[in-house]
Amino acid sequence: MMKQLISTSILLLAAVAVSAQTDKAEADQIIYQILTEKSQTENWHQELVIDSSKLEATPEQDIYVVRGDSFQIKSLRSDFYVRKTAGEYVPINDGRYPLETMVNLLLNRVSDNKHKLELRHHQYGGNIKEIVLPMQNLFDILARNMLLYCSVTFIDKNEIRAVLVFHQKNINFIHMLELKAKTSKLMEPGSTISGDLYTNIPQDNVNNLFRERKKYNNEKDYNKED
Repeated sequence: MMKQLISTSILLLAAVAVSAQTDKAEADQIIYQILTEKSQTENWHQELVIDSSKLEATPEQDIYVVRGDSFQIKSLRSDFYVRKTAGEYVPINDGRYPLETMVNLLLNRVSDNKHKLELRHHQYGGNIKEIVLPMQNLFDILARNMLLYCSVTFIDKNEIRAVLVFHQKNINFIHMLELKAKTSKLMEPGSTISGDLYTNIPQDNVNNLFRERKKYNNEKDYNKED
């Protein structure tokens, strides 16, 4: 059953890669169908390989940034955060570090992600549909074949907001999520992260779209920049 589920997801993603270039309405529906039909997480994560040359110390003892790449703007990055413990580097998942934890969640670096997503899927033609799913499903389906970048745009003791981008290098499109969560709930298994999902966006639009939304929402970039 699991092998069949994985194969189906891969085939549907291949269909999205083709149809996203010709028919956004169809491509959006395929993404919606994948996300609503999948009910079992596979807990897929990219292998954690730490290149010491990309480690950057932070003001916190034994906490490091693993430098990655940026996507179109400096603050939309693939950097993630680790703690050095007994000679090993472990991704941060700690309520004392909500920004670092949120970044690691969005870049699929937290292996025991039990959060739930409640999304408004903005589809072609102004159609909006709601999707509720385990957060890990999103990465099981999309992260295998796409690059991930995120930016924390707001954080205080009550709320944290961020943007997550999935980029498929082989086609000129991305998927983008605007997300928010209660800061105090980040360490509670099963807590909800809500937001808006925009699929099959021409990547040339990302720069303007991101800047306009940040301006409209009076947000800033909290991520470390080069």
